[in-house]
Amino acid sequence: MSNLFPESEYYDEQFKGISFSKESLDSVKFYDCTFTNCDFSETLFTDCKFSGCQFTDCNLNLIKVLDCHFSQLSFQACKVTGVNWTEAIWPKLSMPGTFTFEECALNHSTFIGLGLQQCVFRSCLAKDVDFREADLTKADLSSTDFSESVFGDTNLTNADFSHATNYQIDPGSNRITKAIFMLPEAVSLLYCMDIQLKEE
Repeated sequence: MSNLFPESEYYDEQFKGISFSKESLDSVKFYDCTFTNCDFSETLFTDCKFSGCQFTDCNLNLIKVLDCHFSQLSFQACKVTGVNWTEAIWPKLSMPGTFTFEECALNHSTFIGLGLQQCVFRSCLAKDVDFREADLTKADLSSTDFSESVFGDTNLTNADFSHATNYQIDPGSNRITKAIFMLPEAVSLLYCMDIQLKEE
C-alpha cells in the first residue's frame, strides 16, 4: 500500500492537488471519488478499480492500467496522453458510456477493439489515437481534432462527428451508417474512394 492511499477501498472521497507521479498502486478500488488537479503521470495502476469517478485538471499522461476495471468515468480538462487502454480488463458485455472525455488531450493513446458505445470524446485533442476495431456506436465525437488518428473496421454507427476536424475515415472499411458529419470536413470521406473531386 502507498502512503497516500493506505486503504484498499475509497467511497465518495475528494482528492485535491495530490502528486503521485511515477508511483505504483496495486489493488485499490475507488467508488464515486473526485480527483482535482492531481498528478498521476507515469504511474502504474495494477488491478485497480475506478467506478463513477471524476477527474478534473489532472495529469494522467503515460499511466499504465494493467488489469484495471473502469465504469462511468469522467475526465474534464485532463492530460491523458500515451495511454494503452487495452491493458485494462474489459467486460465481455460492455457498458455504454464507460468514458466521458471533455476538453482533454488524448494524443498517442490506444483503444483498439474496445467497446466504447455512447462514450464521449468532446472538444478533445486526439492526435495519433488508434480506434481500430473499436465500437463507437452512438459515441459523441464532436468538436474533437482527430489528426493522424486511425479508424479501421471501426463501428461508427450513429456516431456524432459534428464540428470534428482532421479525421481520415474510409467508408469502405468502417461502419458509418447514420453517423453525423458536417461540411466541409465531411468531404474527406470521399478521398479514399478513388474518385476525382472537381470544383466549378
